[in-house]
Parts: sequence; C-alpha cells; structure tokens
Amino acid sequence: MRNLVSLGLVLISITGCKPQKSPPPTKPELEGAKPSSDVQALSTLGKSVFDAFITGEISHLKPYTLWGVPPKKLYAGMRHVYVVDARVTLARIQAVPLTNRTVAHTNELQKLESFLANPNKEFERMKDALNNQMASLRRQHEAVFLRYSGNEGPDWGKPAPNIVVRSSIHLATPLPEAAVDVLFAYDGQSYQLQLNNCVKLPKHGWVLGADLEFVDLQAQANAEKEWSEDFPAAQVRAGDENKQLLVNFTGSDWSAASISFHKKILNSNTFMNYAKNRYVLLRVDFPRNRPQSVNQRLANQILARKYNVKDFPAILILESNGTEIQRVSDYNGTDPAQFIRILSNYKK
Repeated sequence: MRNLVSLGLVLISITGCKPQKSPPPTKPELEGAKPSSDVQALSTLGKSVFDAFITGEISHLKPYTLWGVPPKKLYAGMRHVYVVDARVTLARIQAVPLTNRTVAHTNELQKLESFLANPNKEFERMKDALNNQMASLRRQHEAVFLRYSGNEGPDWGKPAPNIVVRSSIHLATPLPEAAVDVLFAYDGQSYQLQLNNCVKLPKHGWVLGADLEFVDLQAQANAEKEWSEDFPAAQVRAGDENKQLLVNFTGSDWSAASISFHKKILNSNTFMNYAKNRYVLLRVDFPRNRPQSVNQRLANQILARKYNVKDFPAILILESNGTEIQRVSDYNGTDPAQFIRILSNYKK
C-alpha cells in the first residue's frame, strides 16, 4: 500500500502520471549472515505488535503504529516524505522531452513547483487529511483487535510466536515499506497475524501502517479446498447437487483487487457458510507466476472469451448448464455480509 507516500501529491491534485514501478526489493539475507538492522527492527516490531494483540488492548498497540506517532514527529516525517516524493516526481516529468509532454504533464509541473516553492505552507493544509487517514488506520486496527482479541476473542494466553520478515523490503522510496508475518499456535490450531504494511518513518523508524490482518490458517486451507478449477466437473456437480455455479475470474498472484477480494470476502467463514448449500465454487485463474498447465490456461481463456470477461476480479453466477444469470460488478469496498446481500437481492 503506497497511498501514505502519495497522499501529499493527491492532496495538491497532482494526477495523470503513469504509475511508478515498485523499486526492486532488497536482496534476501544470506544463510548464516547476520540480519540487517532493518530486518532486526522489523522482527522486533512484529513481536511488539503480537504482544499487544494478545492483550486485546488497542492502547498497547499505539506505540508501534503510524497513527500512534506523536503528532510533531508524524508531521515532520510525512512532510519530509512529501517533499522527497515531489522532487522525484518533478525530476521524472522534467526528463520527458518537451515534444512528448502533454497538458497533464504541464499542469503537474506547475503544481509540483508551487508545492516545492513553499512546502511548509502547503503541508499545513494537508494536515487535516493526514489526521483523517491516521484515524482510519486506527479504526482498522481496532476492528481486528475487537474481533479476534478483545472481549469477543479468545484468551490467547502467551503463545510463542514465529516472526517472519518477508523478503520484499522496499527501501528505495520516500517512505520505505515492508511486511511481517507472525505465526503462532493455540489450542492445536495455527494462526497468522499479518502486518502487510510496515513503514519506516524518517527520524522515527519502523511502525505498523495499514492492513493488519488475522488469519485462521486451518479455516483458510479448508476454504481453498472448496474451489475447483475444472469447469466441466463443476457443472456436473452443480447439476447433481441442484446448485448454481459461482465463478471467480481472477489474477490470483498479481491483481491486487483479486487477491484482496478472494482473501477478505470469498475465503471468509461468513461467505463460505452462506455459499456451501447454494453454489459450486469455481476459480478461473490467469496467474503470471503461479504454475499452470497449458490445457488449463487455454480452457480459462475460452471461458473468459465466452463470458466476455476483461477485468478482474469478475464474479458470475451460472446455472449448471452454463447460462449466466447474474454478474456482480459493485462489490468493491464491501465486506462479506454486504457481498452476500448483493447476491441475495438479485431478482431473476
């Protein structure tokens, strides 16, 4: 998630550039080599967030989050981020030959130059939006605590966590990013606390940004078993069981929207409990890195052409004979319960 870096540019209406490519991740640590200071700091952060999580008290999490950074430090750090990002963007646009520049380029240059001419003044009017975003981050973290560790969650005791820093640490950005996974077991079950967006605030260090997620690994594995990739077999099963087909056209290893939708909605217990007596679940995948047989790839291409699917994710409800009866296109930003209502409210 890079909206924390781009927030300043969005707020001063800088739009129209092509998306920047993500910088290459840092090289993985060599076996036996001493972990880098960033890996050590991220490991410590993961342990601290986990220790706060098992208490169920959001106040214990505050010192390790971006929203918990004292305002003076937060403003100084983010002002630095905005300035650096603006300079980089300015240099990138200036490198475009004059003959190739568009009106959008010209407008962006003017806004960037205006921002950089007096960044302190410009930043003052960004503070309200920044504060709103920090409040949103806190609400997201609180929701995870309340559901899985607060009064509604189990008493986790003090399990020993295994902290894994993902290898893709992006340091060559104004606001460096990384992700940490915390694996632990309780009562014979395995769980994962995902810190999907850790950021390194200038002159402060690594903290948890957005997207704290709790994963029941056994439930996730069980949910995955319900998804077939064999269309003819799924049709036969749907006919035999008097069910409909729910087909998820997806880019499972590259489409951020597909990955988030599958993980947060389609694989949720709420959705799976609703779907099990109604649908045979079929995944039509177009991966870029995950291995896939030639026959499967060709079969999926045929299905995408047949049903005119061009964007992912796309959710289709089919009769067992393949007749399309519903196409869901307004699920962005929904939760599992809202998505179920979309499906339930459909009128033939």
